[in-house]
Amino acid sequence: MNFVREIGLKILIAGLDEAGKTSILNVLNENYNLMDRIKPTVGYQLTSMKILGVPVVTYDLGGQAAFRNNYFKDTRIFVETDSLFFVIDAFQVSRFNEAFDYYKRILETYKHLDLKPKIVLCIHKVDPNLRDDPRVPELAAKLRERIVSMSAGFEVTSFTTSIYDRKTIAEAFSKTLQDLIIILKPFKRVLEAVVRFLKLEGALLFDENFLIIGDHFLNPELEQKCLDILYNSLSAIRNDLKNVNPNQTENIFVRTEFILDSRSENQEKSFTFIEIKYKALSLYLLTMGREKVDREALEAKFMSMCELFETVDYLK
Repeated sequence: MNFVREIGLKILIAGLDEAGKTSILNVLNENYNLMDRIKPTVGYQLTSMKILGVPVVTYDLGGQAAFRNNYFKDTRIFVETDSLFFVIDAFQVSRFNEAFDYYKRILETYKHLDLKPKIVLCIHKVDPNLRDDPRVPELAAKLRERIVSMSAGFEVTSFTTSIYDRKTIAEAFSKTLQDLIIILKPFKRVLEAVVRFLKLEGALLFDENFLIIGDHFLNPELEQKCLDILYNSLSAIRNDLKNVNPNQTENIFVRTEFILDSRSENQEKSFTFIEIKYKALSLYLLTMGREKVDREALEAKFMSMCELFETVDYLK
């Protein structure tokens, strides 16, 4: 896979009309003011972002039948795809077969182009108030099984997503980008070492867009707890502190830690939140443990592990 071409990474977001593709991108980019004015995507729309300096371009493909047919008449839109996000409305059962047919045609196109992009299935519109319904996991499992069975020769991962829980959308994109962007790979080893040496339970490294650069946790339950903190509590705290004097950065992080600790359901957990200046990058590190970690010691350990694992060689 080519990571050095001028356009950077290319991600296609496909699915039927009204599946929620554009809403997913609006939530990912925190464009909540656009949510009430969404219109059907005409043709396709491009959105650009940078992850540690790597350009990432997303193509939001309009899902109406006329547009879908046009994509297969001129398949250049599929060329050089690094990842395909295929979005299915989990509750639009009457259109499942239509969605499967569309997905099959996309795979056939990739085979014709001799491409094997990483495929991410978003089982969408599984809102928080629906997750306790015992029928939902069964439905999601059947959708996942059907897509995987159609995808021989392709790598497929799946997520249940909702615009009312940004964590689900950001996690899907973050996990995918960690696999695609070479320069992100060393950070997982760095965080694993930081957690081990400082006797923590987990650590999350993320950028200003709250996309996860790397993470390491002792178990999946701790991971979900920390993700909840990141995309619910921490996001709200950031919005609350927008009017704080930017020169008082130290006070912002101390106050954030205090609020995180006070919001923790388990008072045995303590959080440490720091900004990391790494080369020309501004990153943010959130750790979870049973005891408070000295912020300077945390930063020093992180930087030393970056040097140890030669992360600097990847960041040019």
